[in-house]
Amino acid sequence: MRRDTIVGLVSLCFGAVYTIQAFQLPKAAIGNPWAPIYFPATLGVLTMLLGLAVLLVDQKRAAAGHRDKAGKAKDPGYWILTGGTILLSFAYGFLFEHIGFIPSTLLFLGGLLFLVNGKSAWKLNGIITVLFTLGLWVVFVKAFQINLP
Repeated sequence: MRRDTIVGLVSLCFGAVYTIQAFQLPKAAIGNPWAPIYFPATLGVLTMLLGLAVLLVDQKRAAAGHRDKAGKAKDPGYWILTGGTILLSFAYGFLFEHIGFIPSTLLFLGGLLFLVNGKSAWKLNGIITVLFTLGLWVVFVKAFQINLP
């Protein structure tokens, strides 16, 4: 079984269980009783839809013959991207509490972009990292008036 097929199936199953559990949440006593259920249920349905999309794209690629000579799917750097993303996520979670939103987000997003785009796109990576981080800060602090650590 191909990796994308596994990811799609896991996403479908996870989304289904998540959606079912969302409907088990207690209803609100004040206001709209379904309000606490809307967001989790929507998230579960979107997870299922994205899992289905991954399955459909994987089937289309398999039918088109996207394979190398050994019969494996062309997916260079799969383990490096996966491991790097996991390590960067843990580092982000740790650093967020200690150094705050802006520096930790700059490091996290910059690291992810360098993993995906490589060193040759350092200017674009830097610009996107700074603009996205500062843009999020402005939205949360100025528009939503939510202070970030």
